[in-house]
Amino acid sequence: METPRTPAEAMQHILCDRLIEACAETMFDEVRAPVEVVIQRLAAYTLAQLIKIEGRNGAAHILRDIAQQVEDGALNAYERGKGN
Repeated sequence: METPRTPAEAMQHILCDRLIEACAETMFDEVRAPVEVVIQRLAAYTLAQLIKIEGRNGAAHILRDIAQQVEDGALNAYERGKGN
């Protein structure tokens, strides 16, 4: 996944990660949503925004690029149960 290019981008990534984590915790704790539902809802929102911004074909291209990054080992550094 893309590395932030500037300190401001790095801070933006950190703050966005914290907001996403807080929202996920709310879904778990207050809504009692199982992890599968939380992941599905986050993915659905992400895909809807991607299609809105890039269009269907652009979104498909980006998703293929992400799939290739995963195949090439982009997730190898992550272990189940550990945060990023």
